[in-house]
Amino acid sequence: MNIRLQARIFLIWLGAIAAACATMPSPSPPADDSTLWDSGKIEKFLKTARIVEIRKDREPGRTLPWRVTLDDGTTKATAMFKYVDRPRPLNFPDCYKFEVAAYELSLLLGLEIVPPTVEREVDGTRGSLQWYLEDCLSEHDRERAKLEPPDLDAFLKRLDEIKIFELLAGDECQDKDDILIHKKGWKVCRVDFSEAFPASATISEDCPIGRCSRHLFDRLQETSRAAVSDHLRRFLNESELDALWARQRRILERIRTLIKEKGERAVIY
Repeated sequence: MNIRLQARIFLIWLGAIAAACATMPSPSPPADDSTLWDSGKIEKFLKTARIVEIRKDREPGRTLPWRVTLDDGTTKATAMFKYVDRPRPLNFPDCYKFEVAAYELSLLLGLEIVPPTVEREVDGTRGSLQWYLEDCLSEHDRERAKLEPPDLDAFLKRLDEIKIFELLAGDECQDKDDILIHKKGWKVCRVDFSEAFPASATISEDCPIGRCSRHLFDRLQETSRAAVSDHLRRFLNESELDALWARQRRILERIRTLIKEKGERAVIY
Protein backbone atom coordinates (compact mmCIF):
# COMPACT_ATOMS: atom_id res chain seq x y z
CA MET A 1 0.00 0.00 0.00
CA ASN A 2 1.48 3.37 -0.97
CA ILE A 3 2.01 6.18 1.53
CA ARG A 4 -0.68 8.41 0.05
CA LEU A 5 -3.34 5.70 0.34
CA GLN A 6 -2.26 4.90 3.90
CA ALA A 7 -2.60 8.56 4.84
CA ARG A 8 -6.07 8.75 3.31
CA ILE A 9 -7.29 5.68 5.23
CA PHE A 10 -5.87 7.09 8.46
CA LEU A 11 -7.68 10.41 7.92
CA ILE A 12 -10.97 8.62 7.23
CA TRP A 13 -10.55 6.63 10.46
CA LEU A 14 -9.84 9.78 12.45
CA GLY A 15 -12.90 11.46 10.96
CA ALA A 16 -15.14 8.57 11.98
CA ILE A 17 -13.90 8.61 15.55
CA ALA A 18 -14.19 12.39 15.80
CA ALA A 19 -17.77 12.30 14.55
CA ALA A 20 -18.68 9.65 17.11
CA CYS A 21 -17.31 11.71 19.99
CA ALA A 22 -17.91 15.29 18.90
CA THR A 23 -21.33 15.49 20.55
CA MET A 24 -20.13 14.51 23.99
CA PRO A 25 -18.35 17.41 25.70
CA SER A 26 -17.63 17.15 29.44
CA PRO A 27 -18.12 19.77 32.13
CA SER A 28 -14.75 18.90 33.62
CA PRO A 29 -12.11 16.23 33.06
CA PRO A 30 -11.96 13.34 35.49
CA ALA A 31 -9.68 13.91 38.43
CA ASP A 32 -7.68 10.81 37.51
CA ASP A 33 -7.91 7.69 35.39
CA SER A 34 -9.60 5.69 38.15
CA THR A 35 -13.02 7.25 37.53
CA LEU A 36 -15.09 8.63 34.70
CA TRP A 37 -16.85 11.22 36.82
CA ASP A 38 -17.37 12.64 40.27
CA SER A 39 -21.07 11.88 40.79
CA GLY A 40 -21.73 14.42 43.52
CA LYS A 41 -19.93 17.23 41.72
CA ILE A 42 -21.64 16.56 38.40
CA GLU A 43 -25.09 16.17 39.97
CA LYS A 44 -24.74 19.56 41.65
CA PHE A 45 -23.61 21.11 38.37
CA LEU A 46 -26.57 19.65 36.47
CA LYS A 47 -29.06 20.81 39.13
CA THR A 48 -27.79 24.31 39.74
CA ALA A 49 -25.70 25.61 36.83
CA ARG A 50 -27.26 28.42 34.81
CA ILE A 51 -28.83 27.40 31.50
CA VAL A 52 -27.24 29.52 28.77
CA GLU A 53 -28.44 27.80 25.59
CA ILE A 54 -31.13 25.31 24.56
CA ARG A 55 -31.08 23.64 21.16
CA LYS A 56 -34.33 21.79 20.51
CA ASP A 57 -35.20 18.93 18.20
CA ARG A 58 -31.70 18.59 16.79
CA GLU A 59 -30.76 15.24 18.31
CA PRO A 60 -31.64 11.93 16.61
CA GLY A 61 -34.12 9.50 18.12
CA ARG A 62 -37.85 9.19 18.63
CA THR A 63 -37.95 11.43 21.69
CA LEU A 64 -36.11 14.38 20.08
CA PRO A 65 -34.12 15.38 23.18
CA TRP A 66 -32.75 18.88 23.63
CA ARG A 67 -29.11 19.79 23.93
CA VAL A 68 -28.65 22.13 26.89
CA THR A 69 -25.55 24.22 27.61
CA LEU A 70 -24.87 24.98 31.29
CA ASP A 71 -22.48 27.43 32.97
CA ASP A 72 -21.77 27.74 36.70
CA GLY A 73 -19.25 30.56 36.34
CA THR A 74 -16.20 28.32 36.25
CA THR A 75 -17.33 25.48 34.00
CA LYS A 76 -19.36 25.47 30.79
CA ALA A 77 -20.75 22.16 29.60
CA THR A 78 -23.44 20.42 27.61
CA ALA A 79 -26.09 17.95 28.78
CA MET A 80 -28.87 15.93 27.18
CA PHE A 81 -32.44 16.80 28.21
CA LYS A 82 -35.25 14.28 27.74
CA TYR A 83 -38.81 15.36 28.45
CA VAL A 84 -41.08 12.65 27.06
CA ASP A 85 -43.40 11.54 29.86
CA ARG A 86 -45.48 8.60 28.68
CA PRO A 87 -45.66 6.36 31.76
CA ARG A 88 -47.42 3.06 32.19
CA PRO A 89 -50.17 1.99 31.72
CA LEU A 90 -50.09 3.99 28.47
CA ASN A 91 -49.12 2.04 25.36
CA PHE A 92 -45.44 2.17 24.34
CA PRO A 93 -44.23 3.66 27.62
CA ASP A 94 -41.28 6.01 27.27
CA CYS A 95 -40.47 8.26 30.20
CA TYR A 96 -37.64 10.56 31.22
CA LYS A 97 -38.06 9.37 34.81
CA PHE A 98 -36.64 5.98 33.83
CA GLU A 99 -33.38 7.74 32.89
CA VAL A 100 -33.05 9.11 36.42
CA ALA A 101 -34.11 5.77 37.90
CA ALA A 102 -31.35 3.96 35.99
CA TYR A 103 -28.76 6.38 37.33
CA GLU A 104 -30.06 6.05 40.89
CA LEU A 105 -30.02 2.26 40.57
CA SER A 106 -26.40 2.33 39.40
CA LEU A 107 -25.53 4.45 42.45
CA LEU A 108 -27.36 2.06 44.76
CA LEU A 109 -25.29 -0.83 43.40
CA GLY A 110 -22.04 1.12 43.61
CA LEU A 111 -21.49 1.06 39.85
CA GLU A 112 -20.35 3.70 37.36
CA ILE A 113 -22.55 2.50 34.52
CA VAL A 114 -24.99 5.37 33.90
CA PRO A 115 -23.65 8.94 33.54
CA PRO A 116 -24.89 11.37 36.20
CA THR A 117 -28.55 12.19 35.56
CA VAL A 118 -30.92 14.47 37.47
CA GLU A 119 -34.50 15.66 37.23
CA ARG A 120 -34.75 19.34 36.34
CA GLU A 121 -37.06 21.86 34.71
CA VAL A 122 -35.74 23.34 31.46
CA ASP A 123 -37.64 26.07 29.63
CA GLY A 124 -40.77 25.33 31.66
CA THR A 125 -40.62 21.57 30.99
CA ARG A 126 -39.78 18.85 33.50
CA GLY A 127 -37.35 16.18 32.36
CA SER A 128 -34.06 14.35 32.87
CA LEU A 129 -30.75 16.12 32.38
CA GLN A 130 -27.80 13.82 31.70
CA TRP A 131 -24.13 14.70 31.50
CA TYR A 132 -22.45 14.11 28.16
CA LEU A 133 -19.32 12.01 28.18
CA GLU A 134 -16.17 13.39 26.62
CA ASP A 135 -13.71 11.60 24.34
CA CYS A 136 -15.71 8.42 23.84
CA LEU A 137 -17.19 6.26 21.13
CA SER A 138 -19.97 3.68 20.95
CA GLU A 139 -19.31 -0.04 20.93
CA HIS A 140 -20.79 -0.07 17.44
CA ASP A 141 -18.22 2.46 16.22
CA ARG A 142 -15.41 0.64 18.05
CA GLU A 143 -16.21 -2.55 16.18
CA ARG A 144 -16.57 -0.70 12.91
CA ALA A 145 -13.14 0.92 13.37
CA LYS A 146 -11.68 -2.44 14.49
CA LEU A 147 -10.18 -0.95 17.64
CA GLU A 148 -9.01 -3.48 20.21
CA PRO A 149 -9.07 -2.72 23.96
CA PRO A 150 -5.65 -2.85 25.66
CA ASP A 151 -7.04 -5.29 28.24
CA LEU A 152 -9.54 -7.52 26.48
CA ASP A 153 -10.45 -9.56 29.56
CA ALA A 154 -11.24 -6.45 31.63
CA PHE A 155 -13.26 -5.02 28.75
CA LEU A 156 -15.35 -8.18 28.36
CA LYS A 157 -15.90 -8.38 32.12
CA ARG A 158 -17.24 -4.85 32.07
CA LEU A 159 -19.66 -5.78 29.27
CA ASP A 160 -20.80 -8.74 31.39
CA GLU A 161 -21.47 -6.37 34.28
CA ILE A 162 -23.43 -4.01 32.04
CA LYS A 163 -25.44 -6.94 30.71
CA ILE A 164 -26.57 -7.84 34.23
CA PHE A 165 -27.50 -4.23 34.88
CA GLU A 166 -29.55 -4.17 31.66
CA LEU A 167 -31.38 -7.33 32.76
CA LEU A 168 -32.06 -5.77 36.14
CA ALA A 169 -33.43 -2.58 34.56
CA GLY A 170 -35.41 -4.65 32.05
CA ASP A 171 -33.95 -2.81 29.06
CA GLU A 172 -32.65 -4.00 25.70
CA CYS A 173 -29.57 -6.15 26.07
CA GLN A 174 -26.18 -5.05 24.69
CA ASP A 175 -27.40 -2.36 22.28
CA LYS A 176 -24.06 -1.37 20.77
CA ASP A 177 -25.16 2.19 20.06
CA ASP A 178 -26.00 2.73 23.74
CA ILE A 179 -22.73 1.32 25.09
CA LEU A 180 -20.12 4.08 25.27
CA ILE A 181 -16.37 3.62 25.72
CA HIS A 182 -14.06 6.23 27.20
CA LYS A 183 -11.03 6.16 24.91
CA LYS A 184 -8.47 7.28 27.47
CA GLY A 185 -9.10 4.58 30.06
CA TRP A 186 -11.29 2.17 28.05
CA LYS A 187 -13.97 2.26 30.71
CA VAL A 188 -17.47 1.43 29.54
CA CYS A 189 -20.89 2.84 30.42
CA ARG A 190 -24.47 2.57 29.21
CA VAL A 191 -26.99 5.27 28.25
CA ASP A 192 -30.65 5.51 27.12
CA PHE A 193 -32.99 3.84 29.62
CA SER A 194 -36.17 5.80 28.84
CA GLU A 195 -37.99 2.59 27.83
CA ALA A 196 -36.70 0.48 30.71
CA PHE A 197 -38.25 -0.75 33.99
CA PRO A 198 -41.19 -2.77 32.64
CA ALA A 199 -43.77 -4.07 35.09
CA SER A 200 -42.61 -7.62 34.36
CA ALA A 201 -40.43 -10.03 36.29
CA THR A 202 -39.30 -11.75 33.10
CA ILE A 203 -35.57 -12.04 32.41
CA SER A 204 -34.70 -12.12 28.72
CA GLU A 205 -33.55 -15.51 27.46
CA ASP A 206 -31.65 -13.75 24.67
CA CYS A 207 -29.24 -12.23 27.17
CA PRO A 208 -27.59 -15.14 29.02
CA ILE A 209 -25.49 -14.39 32.09
CA GLY A 210 -21.96 -15.74 31.88
CA ARG A 211 -19.97 -14.04 34.64
CA CYS A 212 -20.47 -11.47 37.35
CA SER A 213 -18.11 -9.32 39.36
CA ARG A 214 -17.79 -10.10 43.06
CA HIS A 215 -18.75 -6.50 43.80
CA LEU A 216 -22.01 -6.64 41.84
CA PHE A 217 -22.89 -10.12 43.11
CA ASP A 218 -22.46 -9.00 46.71
CA ARG A 219 -24.42 -5.78 46.19
CA LEU A 220 -27.30 -7.65 44.57
CA GLN A 221 -27.42 -9.97 47.58
CA GLU A 222 -27.13 -7.17 50.15
CA THR A 223 -29.54 -4.64 48.62
CA SER A 224 -32.95 -4.87 50.26
CA ARG A 225 -36.40 -4.26 48.84
CA ALA A 226 -36.72 -1.28 51.17
CA ALA A 227 -33.48 0.25 49.82
CA VAL A 228 -34.69 -0.17 46.24
CA SER A 229 -37.97 1.58 47.08
CA ASP A 230 -36.28 4.40 49.01
CA HIS A 231 -33.98 5.22 46.09
CA LEU A 232 -36.42 4.83 43.22
CA ARG A 233 -39.99 5.47 44.41
CA ARG A 234 -39.91 9.06 43.03
CA PHE A 235 -39.39 7.66 39.54
CA LEU A 236 -41.07 4.24 39.46
CA ASN A 237 -44.58 3.15 40.42
CA GLU A 238 -45.30 0.20 42.72
CA SER A 239 -45.73 -2.36 39.94
CA GLU A 240 -42.42 -1.30 38.36
CA LEU A 241 -40.68 -1.49 41.75
CA ASP A 242 -42.16 -4.93 42.41
CA ALA A 243 -40.98 -6.15 39.01
CA LEU A 244 -37.50 -4.72 39.53
CA TRP A 245 -37.20 -6.55 42.83
CA ALA A 246 -38.43 -9.79 41.24
CA ARG A 247 -35.85 -9.47 38.44
CA GLN A 248 -33.15 -8.93 41.04
CA ARG A 249 -34.06 -12.21 42.76
CA ARG A 250 -34.17 -14.08 39.46
CA ILE A 251 -30.77 -12.75 38.41
CA LEU A 252 -29.33 -13.95 41.70
CA GLU A 253 -30.93 -17.36 41.16
CA ARG A 254 -29.29 -17.62 37.75
CA ILE A 255 -25.88 -16.65 39.08
CA ARG A 256 -26.12 -19.14 41.95
CA THR A 257 -27.18 -21.87 39.51
CA LEU A 258 -24.14 -21.10 37.33
CA ILE A 259 -21.88 -21.30 40.38
CA LYS A 260 -23.27 -24.76 41.21
CA GLU A 261 -22.77 -25.92 37.62
CA LYS A 262 -19.35 -24.40 36.86
CA GLY A 263 -17.83 -23.49 40.20
CA GLU A 264 -17.44 -20.05 41.72
CA ARG A 265 -14.05 -19.28 40.13
CA ALA A 266 -15.54 -19.70 36.64
CA VAL A 267 -18.45 -17.36 37.33
CA ILE A 268 -17.41 -14.75 39.90
CA TYR A 269 -14.45 -12.45 39.23
